[in-house]
Amino acid sequence: MNAQAILACAFIASAQMTWGVIVPALPLLVERFGIGTGSIGLLIAAFAIGRVIANVPAGLALRRVPPRRFLQIVSVLLALVTAVTGLLPSEPLLLAARLVAGVLGGAAVTIGFSVLVAGAPPERRGRTMSTATVVMMSGSAVGALLGGGAVTVLGVAGAFAVAVVPLVACLVVDLVRPATHYWAAFAPKSVERGDDDATTDARAAAPRPRRRLPTGAGALVVGLVAVSFATFLARFAGEQGLIPVLAYDTGGLTPLTLGVAMAAGTVISIAALPVVGRLVDRGARLSVLLPSALVGAGALMLFPVVTAPLAFGAVIVVYYVSTSVAGVVPNVVTGERFEPAAAGAVVGLTRTAGDIGAAVGPLAVFALADAAGALAAVSVIAAVLVAALVLLAPAVARRPGTA
Repeated sequence: MNAQAILACAFIASAQMTWGVIVPALPLLVERFGIGTGSIGLLIAAFAIGRVIANVPAGLALRRVPPRRFLQIVSVLLALVTAVTGLLPSEPLLLAARLVAGVLGGAAVTIGFSVLVAGAPPERRGRTMSTATVVMMSGSAVGALLGGGAVTVLGVAGAFAVAVVPLVACLVVDLVRPATHYWAAFAPKSVERGDDDATTDARAAAPRPRRRLPTGAGALVVGLVAVSFATFLARFAGEQGLIPVLAYDTGGLTPLTLGVAMAAGTVISIAALPVVGRLVDRGARLSVLLPSALVGAGALMLFPVVTAPLAFGAVIVVYYVSTSVAGVVPNVVTGERFEPAAAGAVVGLTRTAGDIGAAVGPLAVFALADAAGALAAVSVIAAVLVAALVLLAPAVARRPGTA
């Protein structure tokens, strides 16, 4: 079961790596066409728009489409589009390819998360979601290294080709040893379980009994959407935007020491998450969510005022660990409160909110930093995180039940 969970997590991570690996290649690709560096932002925006378009439809489609076949088709198309992108001869084709890759990548991640959330055994949800976070964090770290090496050795076209290798590897592994339990997550409980595709397809096509949503489902969805928006905003505007700028300007860090601090935060998070998963499996919800989210918001407020390099690096580690821990509970709550068909739609909706936060967050935060200073900018990020927590906490505290 654990191996199947890791495979499902690896599908998500490898889909994300198809855009993480090529980040070092984008400036060189833009340079090839002789266009401004601002076009990098346009390429990123095209990809983000594609993800926004795909998330909710992909989640809803899981009500009708067998998840394994769905993910196989999407993954193969994503690999093909990504692999040929580095060979495209014009900027319009490049933009179109990134838009299509965003649609396919968003669909792949939504399918993977939906299957993982719906299929995680109730007694292991916390550990499963912790495993997902660990695998994805590891994938991000490996992706950055892989992308830099591929561009250096193979050039731009080679980097795009290398980016799809992890995803292809997941497809091959699943053909040999499928994550059967998770592919069957959207099947009616009354249908006998089996391992072959025919049985899986029969389960997916079988009539599903109507079930009522859990009590307080509306408030819970609002809270989950708010947390997803806030988390992505903090990640893209903070971790990948303002924090590195402050690290150089006021924190006294160099690119090397910033990388060391971020790596330390990642490693400590990976070490802590299995422990957090066990706590969540024992029933901890708010006792994990509240402290970690509040510590993360507090750490944000320290970045503009800490000037010693060692202290700034320590704050980065605290921020990374706290936000990683806080991210476990929302996924666990989604899995335990919603039946699979509804969970797919919820995952699609929350990921759409997150992608919107990723798109508008950096623009708003950097504009505010220019107008009112870094402290005002990080205060807004922290306030958004706390506001999302206020929305989600009451729904998490409510015991599961049906209306």
